[in-house]
Amino acid sequence: MLNLYGITISLSIFLCILITQKLVVKYKKNEEIFWGLSFWTIFCGILGARLYHVLDYFDYYRYHQLDIFKIWNGGMGIWGGILGGTLGAITYLKIKGEKIFPWLDIISVVTPLGQSVGRWGNFFNKEIFGLPTTLPWGVYIEPEKRPVEFLNYSKFHPLFIYESILNFILFLFLLILYKKTNEKTPSGTFLCIYLISYSTIRFFLEFLRINPWKIEISSLFLNVSQCISILVIIISIIFIFRNNFLRKKQ
Repeated sequence: MLNLYGITISLSIFLCILITQKLVVKYKKNEEIFWGLSFWTIFCGILGARLYHVLDYFDYYRYHQLDIFKIWNGGMGIWGGILGGTLGAITYLKIKGEKIFPWLDIISVVTPLGQSVGRWGNFFNKEIFGLPTTLPWGVYIEPEKRPVEFLNYSKFHPLFIYESILNFILFLFLLILYKKTNEKTPSGTFLCIYLISYSTIRFFLEFLRINPWKIEISSLFLNVSQCISILVIIISIIFIFRNNFLRKKQ
């Protein structure tokens, strides 16, 4: 039986590599570095995404350790993937003596496309759906897949579709902007624009999540993903202002 989740994730990776290669050739970057960078970014991204998911559902995986390796059943945390992929890319580029941020900018332009396509894997696995809804585009979830507290509801917000559409729009925006301005924009800017944009998307969509990963801190009402989003936005904005300030002083 075909695993549609695995096929979807593979397709998302293939499209990212294909478009990134075109950008690498167009802007005359080292293709040998590109292939090595692709491997380590994807490998470390998958490890990070799975680790984030396992930590999120640790109460389950502590008793089902072998299921940790069954990634074809779904369970990839985007924030873990972003962190893991970034660390893998930085490590590889440092070893090769390459400038880091120009390469991270290219990766950031294409990453939303991979996320957009990859989210359809959640559709096939009937996961990452939101709260119950009566809206006409609500997605039907089989009773066995519904959370216990919502067994009497049949349609739910298709969070994976919301994020897929928004990520695709973000990809088009970044691609157009990169082609027009990358040669006169400080390195690292596109990375920050991507992080700010995706963090904003994720922050607001999290309000529709069912039982998101939370860490009890006093009367804090935000979940883990929202806290990460806020932190990433703050760091990215500081980086942009610092980058532009240093550029003006030169």
